[in-house]
Amino acid sequence: MTFILRVPREATERSLERSRAIERRLEVVSRAIWPWHHAWLVPMVALLAALDLLSTYAFLELSGKPDVYESGPLAAWALQRGGFNALYVMNAVAVGFLCLVAAGAHTYYSRLGLRVFARTAYVAVLVPYALVAFAAVVNNLLFTVI
Repeated sequence: MTFILRVPREATERSLERSRAIERRLEVVSRAIWPWHHAWLVPMVALLAALDLLSTYAFLELSGKPDVYESGPLAAWALQRGGFNALYVMNAVAVGFLCLVAAGAHTYYSRLGLRVFARTAYVAVLVPYALVAFAAVVNNLLFTVI
C-alpha cells in the first residue's frame, strides 16, 4: 500500500522541482508585465472599470452626437435591458469574477510553495482586462472630444 502512495508523491515532488527551476525566468516576465506589487492590480482594475463607465456615459450621453452607440455586445445588451445601472452591475460582476479567479490562482500556487507562479497567475488574469479597459477609456474620451 505504501508503494501505491509513494509513486504519486514522488511524481508530485519532481514536478514541483521542475516548476521551481523555471521560476526565475517566469519572475522576469511577470515583473516586465507588472513591475509593481501585485496587490495594486485590484485597485487599478477597479479604477479603470469606473473610468470606463464614466467615459462611456460621457461618450453616449454628453457628447451630443446622435449616431454613437456601445460597440461591445455584452455592454450594449446591458444598456438596452437596464440602462447604465445594468451596465454598472454587469461590469461589477465581471471585475469581481476576474478578481476571484486571480485570487484563487494566487492562493492555489502559494499553497504549493510556488510564489512566482502565484504572482504570475495573478498578473496574467488582471493585466489583460486593465489594458482593454484603459484602451476603452482612451477611445471614449477621444471620441467624446472629437
